[in-house]
Amino acid sequence: MLKKQNEQSRRKFLKKITSLAMLSSATYFSKAYGANLGLSDVVRIAVIGNGGMGTRHIEALAVNPNCQLVALCDVAKSRYYQALDKVEKLTNKRPESFQDFRYLLDRDDIDAVFVATPDHWHALLTILFCKAGKDVYVEKPVCVTIQEGRAMVETANRYGRIVQAGTQQRSMPVFQRAMHLIHSGRLGTITSARAWVGVNEWGVGEKVEPIPRGLDWDLWLGPAPYVPFSMERFGGFMGFTDYARGGQLTNWGIHLMDIVQWGIQQDAPLTIQAGGGSYRVGAGADNYETIEAVLEYPGCLATWEQRHSNAHENKGYGIAFYGTDAALFVDRSSFIVKNKDGSKSTEFIGEPERSWANPDHHNNFFDCVRTRCKPAAEIEQGFLSTSAVLIAGIALRCGRKLVWDAEKELFTNDDDANRYLTRTYRPPWHL
Repeated sequence: MLKKQNEQSRRKFLKKITSLAMLSSATYFSKAYGANLGLSDVVRIAVIGNGGMGTRHIEALAVNPNCQLVALCDVAKSRYYQALDKVEKLTNKRPESFQDFRYLLDRDDIDAVFVATPDHWHALLTILFCKAGKDVYVEKPVCVTIQEGRAMVETANRYGRIVQAGTQQRSMPVFQRAMHLIHSGRLGTITSARAWVGVNEWGVGEKVEPIPRGLDWDLWLGPAPYVPFSMERFGGFMGFTDYARGGQLTNWGIHLMDIVQWGIQQDAPLTIQAGGGSYRVGAGADNYETIEAVLEYPGCLATWEQRHSNAHENKGYGIAFYGTDAALFVDRSSFIVKNKDGSKSTEFIGEPERSWANPDHHNNFFDCVRTRCKPAAEIEQGFLSTSAVLIAGIALRCGRKLVWDAEKELFTNDDDANRYLTRTYRPPWHL
């Protein structure tokens, strides 16, 4: 009895010491790295990449009282001109604008940047701005290779930066409620999970054209290989492996597989195999139109399904968890729980998604910029979820089952597969 009491006292003492250490650490980082921000201060930001997703962020950020849009940046002047007009209409203020992000690195009136560029720029921009003392909100997928992602995590930690991944489902009540229910044991033991979406729809082929006026094409390409300009690449970069690794596999895949790993409480698969192809004439570009992947985790088998007419429980995309007692189906609008006999026992309907740029996820980031606490989708988690779909893409390329060593972040005894874990940067860019 005395031994048990001593053990309980020891645990309480350790818990108290840990809490004090965390508080002390948060206070230290707030003072040392918070750019003199107080808990009520407005976070001064720049948005890099003013295209489709960047525009959604700008619209939400312009009217968010937690931040101030100081600058917009895009390699295409036409894009930031449009964005500037939008911000001015919403706020009666006009931020500064830049074509080259390097002008922002040394600005002491910028606390954080939003990286909403094509995928192949995400890692390098995050690393450069962390080194420059800025916090970063980076769109998903956070990287296009495993090497890049690990470098992002190490840089953020080394420089004490807050880095939030754009996996906004982590901040959405419908997913938070679903995770609470799953982790409560309501479904029993989960032995299988599924994530699904439609197909890649980027077409094959491209037409080389003169570079449009006002576009810095060389800077758009950045670390990727140099190729002549085409609208297909500029406007449909997700169809090309130089800029995105898998199309919807990494576009929607990161969102949905992030929820799979959150639900089953695992960070990396043990084995991966995948198959796919573009089975219609003129479909697929570099990235296959139709893909199916199987990822084996400890105690659970997960599948990624990317195909036509793909719906489950009237959801055209989503995640399903299959337990020994019930199954749960979830997307951004709702989740339902079905018992083993097929009867529906639980349904939760969330608020309509007003924008891909989620204000709750933005505010979580701003809160953490002020307090130096970890955000809902901190960079390590964003990287691990991105890793799952990246290695599924590698298994697709290799055409065989691969064994993943999560600790070493290498495939076991497979030099051919491991060569896809890195990429060569075009000078002068480097990690």
